[in-house]
Amino acid sequence: MSNQPPSPTEVMIFGSGACAQKIAANLYGHGINAWLAARKDAPRETGQGGKRHWLTGIELNACRGFAKNFDLKLTQKGSLFDQRVPAIVLAEDDERSANYLPYGLEPNPRVLSISSLEEKMHQESTRNPFDRDARIVFLCGWQIESHPAVARRMLACCHHLQSRFPVGTYFMTGNLKVAADGAEALVHSAKRSGAVFLKFTRDYPSIQTLADGRFGIDCRDELCRTPFHLKTDWIVVDETIGPDPSLDALAHGLGIDQDGIGFAQADNVHRMSNATNRRGIFVAGGSRGILSEDEQLADADQVTLNVLAFLNDLDVETLPQAEIDRGQCARCLTCHRVCPHKAIDIGEHMAVVAEACLGCGICAAACPARAIEMKGVRIGSEVYQRLQDHDIKEEAPERLPQVMVFGCARSAGQARELARLTGHSLPQGVQFVEVPCGGSISIRHLLAAFEAGADGVMLWTCHTDNCKSEIGNLVARKRADATRMLLQAAGVDSNRLAVASVAANMGTAFAFMINAFVDRIKVLNGS
Repeated sequence: MSNQPPSPTEVMIFGSGACAQKIAANLYGHGINAWLAARKDAPRETGQGGKRHWLTGIELNACRGFAKNFDLKLTQKGSLFDQRVPAIVLAEDDERSANYLPYGLEPNPRVLSISSLEEKMHQESTRNPFDRDARIVFLCGWQIESHPAVARRMLACCHHLQSRFPVGTYFMTGNLKVAADGAEALVHSAKRSGAVFLKFTRDYPSIQTLADGRFGIDCRDELCRTPFHLKTDWIVVDETIGPDPSLDALAHGLGIDQDGIGFAQADNVHRMSNATNRRGIFVAGGSRGILSEDEQLADADQVTLNVLAFLNDLDVETLPQAEIDRGQCARCLTCHRVCPHKAIDIGEHMAVVAEACLGCGICAAACPARAIEMKGVRIGSEVYQRLQDHDIKEEAPERLPQVMVFGCARSAGQARELARLTGHSLPQGVQFVEVPCGGSISIRHLLAAFEAGADGVMLWTCHTDNCKSEIGNLVARKRADATRMLLQAAGVDSNRLAVASVAANMGTAFAFMINAFVDRIKVLNGS
């Protein structure tokens, strides 16, 4: 076991559990050394195989740099040091807290959390962990819903005990969640082995601690409406799973978006399965959500493939790149503040780091000096000039509503093509400008369309949690709201500007909403 700092060619993994160790073993199997950064001393090896390097007592102070070139500021047991790595994986374990209070219980030698029971069964894998003829009651999901991954663990323990040892098991539940892989089969197997399942939806059992240390449970059968009393030797409670307390600081230090609970992966389909808002930083296992043990180990295999693809540039997309004109740049840092991918380098000159840029164009739209352009994209000065030349007015000889449509290439652009393939065409007078992201459209682009003679302007974005840049759709809506206020101040009906969300597979809906907007503009025009 080594504790020397890694070289720049090695991957840094924040985590020390089974998932993190398996990632390290997988990478080592592909000729890549990985370092496991543990907050405490190196834990028990999990038997994942492969060579391991440990950095113990590690705290992250800051992360600078970009994909293939991350500069980490670390503290190791009070000593500061810098480390440069090409890729980072965040794979801390989740935190599990026993649900004693929802059942009116307190910690007790005879009240076990599901994790404690699993550990007890692991230590005594071939022997009965309880006395002969012991009664064990599992409490799962009464006052608070139990996660399917937790329910499956409890079902697995219940079935194991009931089928292998001379004990009696009772599984008391509210809404039993069987969505986890194999959970429903475990219910049937446990019942066939003799486990008793009791479901409560209204009148929950009451639990008392008896003089001999056992428990008395008073219940009411909701089917036959008959009260009954059960004595039990042991109680097993479910758990609430959440992010590790250290995860928040790690996510902030790495510049990673988090979900509403605090896991280090936003609720965004483009982040699946292990991506983050920063290229080269990955998240796995208990750091990205509530996963079962099997799912975490499978996740370790998946993130290994993603890291290998990244290190070999197999994940590179052909995307438009932002460029900063040094002569126009005022170093106001607006681009640095708005970039969702941390791709702006503040050096002697402001620059966009190509390896980190995902081509959303949010920075270009936000730049007050108009110093940023997207290479190869018909937006910015090119589209502005096109609108100023009044090309929009030449679509038809008669006075039809003239509508300018800005659409995200990843959603509206594909929906438009699908609409065309299914026989829908844009109404006359409508021009469609495909842009990298809804967030690449600025207030000046929207106003320029009206100045050029557009009767209406429509801005298409991705759905919530479906935006590649995470915030592009939100930024677009804020800019549209600001534009509406300016239109109202100028005496222009703000209903002439619309914002809509669409997915790539919504061709028919796209065509319907375009036509509905054109009809609205006809009414506003008095035609």
